[in-house]
Amino acid sequence: MDNPDLEALFQGRRLERGIPGYTPRPLQIKFARAVEAAMETGGLHLFEAGTGIGKSIAYVIPAILSGRKIFISTATITLQDQLAEKDVPGVLKALESEARVTVLKGRRNYLCARKFQSALSSAGPELTQWAETTGDGDITSFPEKIPSSLWRHFRSDHLDCLGTSCGFRGKCFFLKARNLAKQADILILNHHLLISGLLAEEVLPEADVLVIDEGHRLEDAASECLGLVLGEGMLLPLYDGIAFSTLETDAKAALLESTRRLSASIADLTEGIRETSLWDPVDNTEGLKEVARMGKQLAKDVEGCEEMQPVAQAAGSVAETARAFLGVSTEEYCCFAEKEAAHAVLKAVPLDIGPDLGQYVYSRFDTTVITSATLTVASEFDFFQGRLGAWEARTKRFGSPFDYGSQAVLSIPDDLPSHDSHARLAAMAWEWGRKLASALDGRTLMLFTSYRNLKMAAALARDGMPEGQRLFVQGEMSRSRILDEFRKCSRGVIMGTSSFWEGVDLPGRLLQAVVIDRLPFASPGHPLIRARMDYIEKHGGSSFAHYSLPLAAVRLRQGVGRLIRSLDDIGAVMIMDRRLVTKGYGRVFLSSIPPFRIVSRDDLLKFVMEHCGDSGVSQEKDHREVKYGNEGSETPMGTGGTS
Repeated sequence: MDNPDLEALFQGRRLERGIPGYTPRPLQIKFARAVEAAMETGGLHLFEAGTGIGKSIAYVIPAILSGRKIFISTATITLQDQLAEKDVPGVLKALESEARVTVLKGRRNYLCARKFQSALSSAGPELTQWAETTGDGDITSFPEKIPSSLWRHFRSDHLDCLGTSCGFRGKCFFLKARNLAKQADILILNHHLLISGLLAEEVLPEADVLVIDEGHRLEDAASECLGLVLGEGMLLPLYDGIAFSTLETDAKAALLESTRRLSASIADLTEGIRETSLWDPVDNTEGLKEVARMGKQLAKDVEGCEEMQPVAQAAGSVAETARAFLGVSTEEYCCFAEKEAAHAVLKAVPLDIGPDLGQYVYSRFDTTVITSATLTVASEFDFFQGRLGAWEARTKRFGSPFDYGSQAVLSIPDDLPSHDSHARLAAMAWEWGRKLASALDGRTLMLFTSYRNLKMAAALARDGMPEGQRLFVQGEMSRSRILDEFRKCSRGVIMGTSSFWEGVDLPGRLLQAVVIDRLPFASPGHPLIRARMDYIEKHGGSSFAHYSLPLAAVRLRQGVGRLIRSLDDIGAVMIMDRRLVTKGYGRVFLSSIPPFRIVSRDDLLKFVMEHCGDSGVSQEKDHREVKYGNEGSETPMGTGGTS
C-alpha cells in the first residue's frame, strides 16, 4: 500500500531545506511510489526512469523511510561518490534521519598497510604523508591524481591478501570499510563489487533490498566478475613481495628468476597475438598446464616462510586460474586474447549471465529494483530482460520531464556518403561539426564509432578549427581532464569515442550540439560480440534482431542523451547515417531515442543560429515558444523512450 506521507514529503518544503534548488517533479513522485511498492511486494523489478526525473533521490527516500537494510549499486566509483557526498546527505538532512550510510569500494581502492610498510622507501613524500594521516585509506581522498604505476604497488589485492593471518589486520583499511558496511543501513556499492562480493560471500553483509542503478551496465560487470582473466599483470604481487622482502640477495634472485620464467610461460600463451582475437584453451592445453605447474611450484618454494605467504598465495592464484581455463566450456564461454598496454590478457567470458545473476544476485534479496534511463528498446523491455535473466520481473516506464520536441532538433542530412565510406564520412562529419562550432562558439560534442574515424576527423579539425576555439581529442588527454577543461571554457569541440557516449553531463549552455558519425553497431569482428551472436543463433534466435540492433539502439540513445540534461537546455543533434531513414530497422532507432523534432540540415543550422548560443533562449524566454524554421520540413518521430 502506498505511504500517503511520501507524496506530501516530495511536495512539501522539507526537501528544499536539505537539497538546494529542489523543486517537486510529478514523475519523480511516481517513481518513488513505485520503488516503495516494490519494497512492499518483493521480487524483481525493472524501472526505466527518464533523464531529468531525479531517480537517485526518488529511490533513496523510500529506502530510508522503509527502515530496511538497503544496498545501492552503481556502475562506477564516481557515481558512488556522488550518491554518498551529495544526494544521500541532502536527503538525510531533509528527513532529519540518522540512518547510517556507508560507501564500500573494491579492494584495489584501499591502501594495504602491509605493502606500504614493506615498500615504504619507494612511496615518495606525498604518498607517505597521506598514508600516515588518512582515516579510510581510500585513494580518492589523495589530494592529487596518483599514477596507477605507483599505486599498484601499495593497493590492497585479493591475490596476495592474507586475511585473518595478516600481521597488519588491525590496520587494514578494507577490513575497516567492511566492518562499517555491516553496520550501515544503506550501503553504496558498484556493480563489480556487488557481484564479486556476493560470490565471495564473506565480503558483504546481508540486506533486504537491492537497488541497481545504471542497470544497463550490469551485464558487462557481471561478465567480468563471472569470467576468468590470466595475464602477466597478475605477477606484480610476486615481484613486489620478493623484491621488498628481507630475504638474502641470492634467495631473492632465485625467486625472481622463477617468477620471470612463469611470466614468460604466460606470455608464450599469447605469442604472436597483435590484436584482440579468439583464443582456444584446448589448443593451448600444454601451455596452461605448464603455467599451473610453475605457479604451484613457486608457491611450494616459499612454503614455510611467513614473510613469503603473500607470494605463495598470489602464485597459487595464478596456478588456479590456469587450471580453470583448462575446464572452460567453449560452448558456454568466449575465450579470447585482448591487448592491454604492453601485454595480451587471456579472458574467458560467459555468454549468458542471466541464470548466474538470478542465482547469485537476485535470490539474495527480498526485493531487487534495476533502474536506468535506458532499459527499453522501442518502448519494450525484452532486450534487457533477456540479457539480465529478468523475464519474471515486473516492468514500468517513467518518461522524462523534458519537452524534447521543443528543446532540440535532429537532422539526418540527405547527401551523406555510405556508412562504410570512412574517409568521406569523417570529412562530412567534421564539416558539420565545424559549422555548428562556428555558430555556437564551440559547445559541440562529436561522437565517433571508431578510433579510425575519430583520427581522420581530428586531422581535418587541426587544420580548420574556428578561430579562438580548442580541440579536445580522446586519447590526447584523460577523459576527466577533457571534461574539466571543457567546463571551464566550452569554446571548443570534443571528439570522442567509446566512453564519451555515456556519463558525460554538460548541462545548460556548456553543450548545445551533438554530431554522431554512424549508427553505433558493435563490431562483429570482436570475439565476444561474435560469440554472443553465434550463441543466440544456435539457440534459435536472430543475432541481429535480438542482439546487434537493440544493443546499437541503446548505444545511440545514450549518445544523443548527452545533449538535453535539464529543463532549460536547448540544442541540436546531427546523425550522419542515412540508414536511419533508408532501412526498415531505422524505425527501431527512431522510436528508441528521445522524440526530437526532425528538420532539414539547413533548418537545423537556422535553429542553432537563432535560438542557441549567446543569442538563444534566455531565462526570461520560454523555449517552448521557439519556432523551428520551415515547419513543412519537420517529421514527427515515434513516441520512443528517453535517454
